[in-house]
Amino acid sequence: MNFIVLDTETTDLMKCFCYDCGWIILDDGGTVLKRRHFVIEQVWHNLPLFESAYYKDKRPLYVQLMRKHEAVMDKWGYVMRQLASDIRKYEVQDAYAYNSEFDDKVFTWNCDWFKTNNPLDTVAIHDIWGYACEFITSKLEYQAFCEKYERFTDTGNYKQSAEVVYQFIMNNPDFIEQHMGVMDSDIESSILLHC
Repeated sequence: MNFIVLDTETTDLMKCFCYDCGWIILDDGGTVLKRRHFVIEQVWHNLPLFESAYYKDKRPLYVQLMRKHEAVMDKWGYVMRQLASDIRKYEVQDAYAYNSEFDDKVFTWNCDWFKTNNPLDTVAIHDIWGYACEFITSKLEYQAFCEKYERFTDTGNYKQSAEVVYQFIMNNPDFIEQHMGVMDSDIESSILLHC
C-alpha cells in the first residue's frame, strides 16, 4: 500500500498562506515512488505577504532550487490538481505529516481561500509526531540523548520536534532541519518508517 508524506511552509499561523508545498509518495517498503516540491506563485510574487513568513530569509534558497529544477513554481490550484492526480495514480489512501493538524489546517485554509478542491479530503490523515511520541520520545534512550545534547524546550521538557527526533534516529546531533517542504517530508518519512 502506498502512502504520502506532506509538509508545508506558511506566512503565519492564523492567515496561513502556503508558499511551499512538498510531498513524497512511498510504498510500504519505504521506496520513494514520487517526489514533488512546489513554490506557490500567488504568495511568492506578493512580496509584502511573503515577507511576513518566519523563514523569509530562505528566499534565495528557493531561487536556487527553482533554477536547478528541484522545485517548481505554480499556482495553488495547479498544485492541488497535481496532488489529487498523484493520490489517484499511486492509489494513496493514507497521508502523514509531522504535526498533521497544522498541515491539514493549511490545506483547508488555502483551498478555501483559493476556491479549490482539497485533495486531502479523499485520504485519512495521520500524525507522525504522535507515532514519534509513542515509539521514540517516550524511551529512556531518547531522553538520554536530549540530556546529553541539551535538547530542551523553554519550559524544560524534552524537545519532540522533527529535527531533534531525526537527530536521534540518525545519531547525528549536528543535523539541522531545512524547514522547506520536500526536504522536511524526507526526514519525516524517515521518522515514520523508524516508528
